[in-house]
This record gives sequence, structure tokens and C-alpha cells, in this order.
Amino acid sequence: MNISATLWAAWFVFWIVSARRRVRDTVEAPAKHEPIIGRLVYLTMMVIGFGLLFSRIPIPYRELRLWAASRLSLVAGLAIQITGLAFAIWARRELGTNWAARVTIGARQELVVLGPYRIVRHPIYSGLLFAILGTVIISGALSAAIGFVLILLSVLMKLRREESALREHFGSAYMDYAGHVPALVPGWPTA
Repeated sequence: MNISATLWAAWFVFWIVSARRRVRDTVEAPAKHEPIIGRLVYLTMMVIGFGLLFSRIPIPYRELRLWAASRLSLVAGLAIQITGLAFAIWARRELGTNWAARVTIGARQELVVLGPYRIVRHPIYSGLLFAILGTVIISGALSAAIGFVLILLSVLMKLRREESALREHFGSAYMDYAGHVPALVPGWPTA
């Protein structure tokens, strides 16, 4: 699990450093942010999910395994994790200053439909969920799988808010885009 944790640490450093390039308020175009209470709900679920994914704290059934650790699960999990993290990084770079940690509309945002946004509407979420799935495969622990489910639910909550904000901000351009590109899973039916 050390390689997996190192990959997550490297991704986290990239994410923090690149956060300086984000949506900013301007006098001409102030940004509107989601309510803090709603954000706290999905952030709490996400923190608990990541805690279950990585924690070494002794909790009941933490050591219960869904499958035995093997070289195959390590290699497959790392390949999936690396692919997911790379996809999320590609998406973040493609968004540039259109990105924000909170659901935000306004400012000088543009509708980005290039790069990974041609494949799915929310490639950062897709990449992260895929990377987390890889980590679960490496771990094989029931607690990691439960963590994945909590993170998935958290992402789906945030995604609903984001979809609503994007429809409000970009109108028919976003509706047309959403009609052609699936939200999270390539090849999945569109909204």
C-alpha cells in the first residue's frame, strides 16, 4: 500500500499547488458559491470515506478482507489508480481558472468541452473515483470498500449541485452538451 499512498500524496500536492488557478470574483462578474451547510455534508462524507480507505485506526471489522492480497491485485489496483489520477489531473489542467473547490458559478467561467470533457462531463470526479477503486482493489479491505461507497455518495451529492449550477449559468449550451456527453462513465446514457 506504500506505492498507492505515495501516489495519493503526490496527487494531493499537485492539487493544492494548482488550486491557486481557480475561479475568482471580479467586480464585473461576482461568483456565486454553494451554501456552506450543503458543502459540509458531502465534505464530511468524503473525509470519513477517505479515513476508511487509508486509516490504520483499529475499528471493528477493519481487517475483514474481501479478497486476499496478491501481486495481481497490487498491479491491477495500481494501474487503475494511476489511470484515474492521471485522468483527474488532465481534467484539472484543462479547466484552468474555471476550476473551484466549491460549486461556483459566475465570474469569468467558460464552458469547457475539450480534452477529457469530450469523454465525460465530470472527468475530475470520474478520475478520482476510478483511482479510489484502484486503491480499494489494492487494499482488499471491507473498510476501504465502505469508504469508496461513502465517497461515491458524496461525489453524487456534489455532482447534483454542480449540474444544477452549470445549467443555470450556461443554459442551453450546457443542456446541449449534457445531451451528448455522459456525466461520469464513458458510454453511459446521457442526461
